[in-house]
Amino acid sequence: MKIKSLIPIFILSLCLFGCFKNKDNKNITTDTITITNTNNDELVDFKKDIKTTEVINPGMGFYRTRYLTLKRESEKPDYDFEYYGFYHVRIDISDFSKAYNGIDDYDITESAINVLTDYFANAKANKCSLIIRFAYDGYAGDANKEPSISKMKEHIKSLSEAINSYKDLIIAVECGLIGPWGEMHTSTLDTQETYNELLPVWLNEVKDLPILVRKPVFIYKYLGYTLNTLDEFNDKNIRLGMYDDGYYGTDLDTGTYETIEAREKETKFINKLNNLTGGECIGEPTKLFSYEEIIKEMNLINLTYLNYEWDDSIVASWKNKTYDNQSFYNYMVNHMGFKLYVDSFNYEITNDRIRVDINLANMGFSHITRELTAKLYFDNGVSVTMPITDSVLSINLSIGVGNSNSIKVYLKITDNSGRSYELMNGSYINEANYLGEIKLK
Repeated sequence: MKIKSLIPIFILSLCLFGCFKNKDNKNITTDTITITNTNNDELVDFKKDIKTTEVINPGMGFYRTRYLTLKRESEKPDYDFEYYGFYHVRIDISDFSKAYNGIDDYDITESAINVLTDYFANAKANKCSLIIRFAYDGYAGDANKEPSISKMKEHIKSLSEAINSYKDLIIAVECGLIGPWGEMHTSTLDTQETYNELLPVWLNEVKDLPILVRKPVFIYKYLGYTLNTLDEFNDKNIRLGMYDDGYYGTDLDTGTYETIEAREKETKFINKLNNLTGGECIGEPTKLFSYEEIIKEMNLINLTYLNYEWDDSIVASWKNKTYDNQSFYNYMVNHMGFKLYVDSFNYEITNDRIRVDINLANMGFSHITRELTAKLYFDNGVSVTMPITDSVLSINLSIGVGNSNSIKVYLKITDNSGRSYELMNGSYINEANYLGEIKLK
């Protein structure tokens, strides 16, 4: 019901409070969520319970795969994007490598760039979220199909223009390029020297986006550290992170880590990078790690995405395992990336004005890794908008009450691409979070 008699006077202020990620990622109950009212008015409809059904937000959780082939004379592909889809786009640029085409190493053509740009434009129109990776093996699992390192650098520069034009669409760029499927292994060019040359080009040419590599060692050796000196690292602005495509294939994630000691040190290093982490889970947690322990590690490394399609048996197992009053699969969906919820809802009426204060908290594995905007509004159309970050998770609004006897409260959270985010409590209606109705005395 529209409240026609509310008299908008002035938006009083924005309240800036720091809040931190819930490190346990569990045991968040309605008892931990506070509602404060100093006037004995009544808040109805607010669903305090943390949701245990799937909450699917943009660019986090389980992705689906898509393939795009770029050739010297490229043709537009068929598009297969779902609205709000989350995709790992594997882009084949083998046609530009002599080791694959048998003729020569070629520059990326304007035709190929146009196809890539058109592909991104179609994905953005559907409000999709993309992770992208380029490879030279036709995604056939073949080794040693790369061109020269100098040509790869030129390719990065050519492809970056399209990437930068759609950076709000893209969650992360996986370094790729080297080895079968671009997984940065099984190649004569799989060396630290190669990555020391490629990483600065990615960082210089691609603006703002995370650049992810296959192993932590590729990052810290590039930065001039060793396993024994990792404790000295303290820089949150590197933009480098990890995609672990061997998650739980072995105790060392199929070559991601060299030793158990290295795993302990390198996961702490990944946490210091303050970036997101993704990958593919190719096995169940091993005997070395309990589910509680792997959740602590996922929280430590800011796990944001995994591949849904790699192994049906793992997905089925997780759907059948109960964890924290839900399936383990739902638990993972509801914790990968950042997951915000209303931690406290405070409202009061003084001098014929109502003031509402909303404080959020983050129960996800990751900190907030993209620019968000929160719009708090009442059903009479009065609103206030502000950025939401790890350190700014509160917003308030104050208006005149007039002769009204109730007011409905909404909070809409969006990113730079206009994608909306569902809170882990409240009700999600038409891409906005309905927080309840205040019945006024």
